[in-house]
Amino acid sequence: MYKEIFKNTTFQFFSRIITTGIGFILTILIARHFGANSFGEFVKITSFVTLFYLFVDFGINAIFIKGNKNFSSLFYLRLILAVVIFVAANSIAFILPYDVRSGVGFSDFARFGIFVFSFSLFSQAIIFSTSAIFQKKLNYKLFMVSQVLGGVFNLFLIALLIFFAKPLGFIILSFTLSSILTAIISLILATRSPSLRSGVSGRGEKISTFDITFGKKLFISSIPLGLMLIFNLIYFRVDILLLSVLKPNADIGIYSIAYKFFDFFIAIPLFLSNSLYPKMLDSLNNKIGFSKIVKNYFLIYLVFSILIVIPVWFLSPMFSLISAEFANAGLPFRILILSLPMFFLTSFIQWVLIAKGVIKFLMYAYLLSALLNIGLNIIFIPQFSYIASAAVTPVSEAFVLVLLLFKLRHNRILSEKQNGN
Repeated sequence: MYKEIFKNTTFQFFSRIITTGIGFILTILIARHFGANSFGEFVKITSFVTLFYLFVDFGINAIFIKGNKNFSSLFYLRLILAVVIFVAANSIAFILPYDVRSGVGFSDFARFGIFVFSFSLFSQAIIFSTSAIFQKKLNYKLFMVSQVLGGVFNLFLIALLIFFAKPLGFIILSFTLSSILTAIISLILATRSPSLRSGVSGRGEKISTFDITFGKKLFISSIPLGLMLIFNLIYFRVDILLLSVLKPNADIGIYSIAYKFFDFFIAIPLFLSNSLYPKMLDSLNNKIGFSKIVKNYFLIYLVFSILIVIPVWFLSPMFSLISAEFANAGLPFRILILSLPMFFLTSFIQWVLIAKGVIKFLMYAYLLSALLNIGLNIIFIPQFSYIASAAVTPVSEAFVLVLLLFKLRHNRILSEKQNGN
């Protein structure tokens, strides 16, 4: 079991290494070519749209893997969600404020960029759906292939656009097109790959008709987990949105470059959890086995995160190598990286609770953390800008960690059956 988990975690890790490496190169190219102000505009557009990705995700995969398998209905349910979210995202963008004199808020260009990039909601719907098959079959090698090919395409196209000095709008379009390509490759691999030919259903994954009853049941069952993930995302990304309406683009650019590097590290525990989750489900009826998995991996997550923090702390001066405009990103990055062990542990405990069916508690926990995060950012951003956003992050994550540890200890999650409350 451990070998299989390690293998698929490794595939996810290398996928992240490659795609993040490409992302770093893209970030450097865009930041150096367009400067902090335009880079901040780019981040504002992409951050706004990616905020809606989880509305399309909605935690449906975790429920889908546990219950009856109907990939076709999962696929169409996600596309329906994407249509609704596409309309909602652009409607909200249309009414967002903008101050012409200060440049604070969402300009007409930002709204147009949001419209273009929001087409990636449809490709993300496909990527999320196919990833359920890769996760169930523990075949993240195919997931890695689609992610890497889409990233390489994006890097090649953006390098050409920058070489020919094309405006920022073309960069936004390139990210949209690369997302669409990734989705197409993922769908082909999930439905045609020989390694998945047996499929969850025993005859290969097919896209045929939409079972409305199954789709409705799947969506309703996903609501608590979906809301939890949405609250979690708001808690994670509200700082960028608040900076977008309270501070100029340059501040957004500085904070975003720091968070870009930090974001790579907080994704690592998710890779391990993605591979571990199916094994958790298999061991639910074996209390001793489940408890052993939790205790062993809790320690692994903690030690691994500390080993990352120590060397990474000393990398903060590297931001000045991108451009002198980004030298100030070192301080928020150091503040963020100190919270990494807490992110590792909360990510792990979160999936333990999901496996045990304790989802409503997670929903309320992340709702409270999102409200705390929003409140602290609103209070301190006007005076301390991105430093406040960076400092609020470990405070909020510590709050989440305390809540989750409380649930594990006082409700005896490892020894009693849970009713999902």
